[in-house]
Amino acid sequence: MLSLLSPPPGTNRTMATPSATFEALMNGVTSWDIPDDSVPCELLLIGEASFPIMVNDVGQVLIAASSYGRGRMVVASHEDFLVESQLFVFLVNAVGWLRSSSESTIGVHSSLAPLVKILESCGIESKIEPEVNDSLGVYCIDAYNETMTDKLLQFVKRGGGLLIGGQAWDWDNLGEDDRVLFSFPGNLVTSVAGVYFTDNKADTNCYKVSKKMPKIPILVR
Repeated sequence: MLSLLSPPPGTNRTMATPSATFEALMNGVTSWDIPDDSVPCELLLIGEASFPIMVNDVGQVLIAASSYGRGRMVVASHEDFLVESQLFVFLVNAVGWLRSSSESTIGVHSSLAPLVKILESCGIESKIEPEVNDSLGVYCIDAYNETMTDKLLQFVKRGGGLLIGGQAWDWDNLGEDDRVLFSFPGNLVTSVAGVYFTDNKADTNCYKVSKKMPKIPILVR
């Protein structure tokens, strides 16, 4: 697992404690039913705002949560995690934590269209929205969009909740770490909250559901 200690700018220090957030996101989750053909990347966490939710047996972070400005983010290391019906309990928890109130409207980008039906089956209304806008309380999108970076940043900064997922290990065939960290579309958004998609493939052989927030090794650079 990779982690740095310098906190990102714009961090909201008043967010609920990581332990309380972890419990809220993991309430009722008993297993991680990840599709076998969905190979995630490792997430890099920086600073105090970001923390792990799902960690594999070798300490790689696959799902993380964080805050930026007045808003919140949940970041998954593969977009398939966000459209997998077997993960409905976690997805419902994530949307609930990201919402500022039960009345907040949930928008879903077409890249994650199956999520609408998953939420609907759990009694949660959402709708396809081609772009994030001020009428929404939560927006769900994959990490490959290159046209909404500024809008997504402002949305979260003003108090919106962002559910985002993708993997960067095959985004750049050159495997240049710096290019992925600073040019991968998802990182242009999530980096402000201390979460980065990396070009490291994550081990998917074994990951357990933790009862407490996982501890991860810290690498100081």
